[in-house]
Amino acid sequence: MFQVFAHIMKWMSIPVLLTASMFSYTAARYEPLLVAVVMLGAMALVQQAVHSGQYCWAAGLVAIVVAFSPLFLATKIFLVMGLICMATLAALVAAFHTEPVPVSEA
Repeated sequence: MFQVFAHIMKWMSIPVLLTASMFSYTAARYEPLLVAVVMLGAMALVQQAVHSGQYCWAAGLVAIVVAFSPLFLATKIFLVMGLICMATLAALVAAFHTEPVPVSEA
């Protein structure tokens, strides 16, 4: 029952986050609050996605968090580039990780 509820909430929260992010710049004085809600919602979903092993969802949600962070644009670009480089390095290390060959007795 909890898995079904979590699955429904995940699929409902993504359109809500995207809709809130579209209207965040028209929210006038409530913009910082709306941006904080979008970031906190995405962070909560990142934690749940990592916990359930859905790393592609987590990567997309991290991009949402970085895009709506209050950092300068150049800082955001370098932060995303750094995250992409770390993910690429982790994938390469996992791909080229060698397993020891068992020695068979002749």
